[in-house]
Amino acid sequence: MGVKEMVFGIPVTKSGNVEEYDKAIDWYVHVLGFNLIWKMGIASLKLDNGQEILLFGEETDENSLWYASGSKLHSIQFTTDDIKELRTKLVQSGVEVGEITMGGGGDQIMNFYDPHGNRFWAIQEQQ
Repeated sequence: MGVKEMVFGIPVTKSGNVEEYDKAIDWYVHVLGFNLIWKMGIASLKLDNGQEILLFGEETDENSLWYASGSKLHSIQFTTDDIKELRTKLVQSGVEVGEITMGGGGDQIMNFYDPHGNRFWAIQEQQ
């Protein structure tokens, strides 16, 4: 049958730091436009189109489901209709944001980080 859908889990703070965890949720809601669905130790956030992410505090136990190595290497893409507006919003939120460049297919792209150092990239596809 195969995989039905995929949900990304993103480490946002050290386990147990409730204030930083709430700030992280707030950033994903107010800057990237996610909706908070529920919060019970981890937080489920969804975009209006149904795509979901889970935010969690980093665990040091390698056997934990929520263990994330210190490398934070991954490639998660966000698609936008207005990359310039998204860049402005990201800069205003105080995170590190790269310049908008042209990708190989003529799309506009940029890298950015969340407040906890997770690297992402955004793309505005050529129309």
